[in-house]
Amino acid sequence: MWNPFRSNKSRKFAASGNTDESPGLPVAESGGKRIPRHAATGTSYTATGIGDDLIVQPDLNQELGSAQPVKIIEIVPELTSAYSRLRTYTYMMNDAGVDVSMRAVKTPVLGADFYMDPYSNAPIDVEIAEFIEDNLVDGMTSPFANSLEDILHFFEDGYAVLEKVYELREWSPPGRKNTKQYTMLKKLGVRPPSTIGTINYDDNGEVVSIIQSAIRADKSSENVTIDSSKLLFYTFGRTGGDLTGRSLLRTAYPHWYYKTHFYKIDAIQKERHSLGIPKGILKPGFTQQDKTVLRNLLKNLRTNEEAFMLLVPNVDVEFAQVHGNMVDALESAQHHNTMILLNVMAEFLAIGFKGSSGSRASGAVQSDTYLKALKHVAHYICDVVNMYLIPELVVWNYPTKNFPKLKARNIGETKDLQMLGSALSNLIAQDGITMDQPTEDWIRQTFDMPKKQPDAPGQRVPTREQILVQGSVAPGGNGVPVAASPSATPTNGKAAPQKGNVSVAGRAGSGNVNKPASGPE
Repeated sequence: MWNPFRSNKSRKFAASGNTDESPGLPVAESGGKRIPRHAATGTSYTATGIGDDLIVQPDLNQELGSAQPVKIIEIVPELTSAYSRLRTYTYMMNDAGVDVSMRAVKTPVLGADFYMDPYSNAPIDVEIAEFIEDNLVDGMTSPFANSLEDILHFFEDGYAVLEKVYELREWSPPGRKNTKQYTMLKKLGVRPPSTIGTINYDDNGEVVSIIQSAIRADKSSENVTIDSSKLLFYTFGRTGGDLTGRSLLRTAYPHWYYKTHFYKIDAIQKERHSLGIPKGILKPGFTQQDKTVLRNLLKNLRTNEEAFMLLVPNVDVEFAQVHGNMVDALESAQHHNTMILLNVMAEFLAIGFKGSSGSRASGAVQSDTYLKALKHVAHYICDVVNMYLIPELVVWNYPTKNFPKLKARNIGETKDLQMLGSALSNLIAQDGITMDQPTEDWIRQTFDMPKKQPDAPGQRVPTREQILVQGSVAPGGNGVPVAASPSATPTNGKAAPQKGNVSVAGRAGSGNVNKPASGPE
């Protein structure tokens, strides 16, 4: 079995990782092992605080309590067991309102810009950030977006588990030819919660391992124990140390339940009341057979394009008129549909739908809170990667503890490009930002413009103010204004030309600046 911490001499052209031999394998910090993000540099210095003997010193590595909470037993029969809960949640996801609510809470995070922020501008730190980003974006067996979707399933399941799978692979920094073998991430394999039978905790409530019923290629299952050091855990609605969390579908369940029943009531109501309530009349001289026939007739009365009734002399059928106001079951169903959206803080999506009211301002306020909540989710995804994945890739390949960080931006925000352009113009004019190449690349990407071609000739288009001040534009001069022509030179001795004396492409004339088009010459 390949050991990522074996001596660099044993693998030729391999990347040189942290030289501290004490970390060992990437397992929890127990039993003499050290987790990668706490890699030691071998210093002999110890921090010294205030020399006050009355200050009680802490007990190192001693934890007495436990993070495990008390669980309340589920009382809804459809949600008591894991199988019945999975079946019910699967039925719920077939509902359009529930499905839209789940997509609404996932889409802004899936569409966010995830990027790697280097530890510093030092060349080695920039190279490490490029190494991690290249591994996550292009180096795995499936796109990073697939891993995001696997993570975001914790909205439905309450938690998500991914297994880190590594391999030894060649890689070279961009623009360099010195290829080496690096310990790189091969995949983030999802481990569906429906296949996880047991989550093992220690005495303090920290997860130690999971037991998964792994489904093999021949559809057989095998119980495997996976150590927590190989896993990434994501929990939604976490309580204490319980990693199973709480599904968003649990809080949406009552509204989905009532909504589906209200739709059934509406369907029955329309089927029955489209004809009216049938009323049978037994005339004098009827027989018991007439009564039985009439009862079956009224019970099975339906309407279609070939509906008819065949009556005997002793019976008659009428349709009773419904008095009072009919119950609008669809209005109640719409209320629960809105509550399903409110469950994910996306109730603003129902504004204007089926008579619901709401101003644009109130919708903007609601969406602001919604996007802030999703920013928290995106940052949580980044925090787990920054804590449990990136340190391993760094210390196994580079002799440093300077870890880059995965960050997210543009999480559902909509940009007003006109306002953004004005803000950038003001910042540049006031020397608020420096127009270096990365900044220009970002502006071009934000405005969906093509990348700058280094060898392409530039052309500066003159502004209206430049035309007025300079007075003329030399033809064939790439649009750069030149000095004003003599005909445009004012005769009052002032330096600025008079309004209206504009020379364009060598032709002088009086324009209509500050003068209506229908004004006198």
